[in-house]
Amino acid sequence: MKRLAFLLFLVGSFVPLASAQDGEHVQVGVFADYFRLSQTDNNFGGVGASVSFQAFREIKLEGEMSYDFNQTFTEGFTDTGTGSITFARTNLRTLHGEFGPRVNIGHHAIQPFVTLKGGFVDFRIDSAPATPGTLSAA
Repeated sequence: MKRLAFLLFLVGSFVPLASAQDGEHVQVGVFADYFRLSQTDNNFGGVGASVSFQAFREIKLEGEMSYDFNQTFTEGFTDTGTGSITFARTNLRTLHGEFGPRVNIGHHAIQPFVTLKGGFVDFRIDSAPATPGTLSAA
């Protein structure tokens, strides 16, 4: 336990010397996306990517976009006193993205920032399979 505490202290003492944040001119990332559509009570999952580049010393321009695959939902109805459940594919896919600046207002250990992003949500009804070729098809 003493060795672990000493190791954490040693690692923590070198943190102020690390300057990895100063040289970040471009950042690229991939993420998993969860989108809840309350009107139809559906949950969509997908993948997305983000990119950020430094325009000025304190200003970064950020953009991100994600694609949510179509989902299956259940619907119940009563037919002559017996209930049955039907599974149906929604054929609804969403593509949404955001873009905007991020301004760093801190210069020391705590670095708060302000960001303002605007974007879009594109709903697409398509029965074609989700492949890279159908991603960009209108």
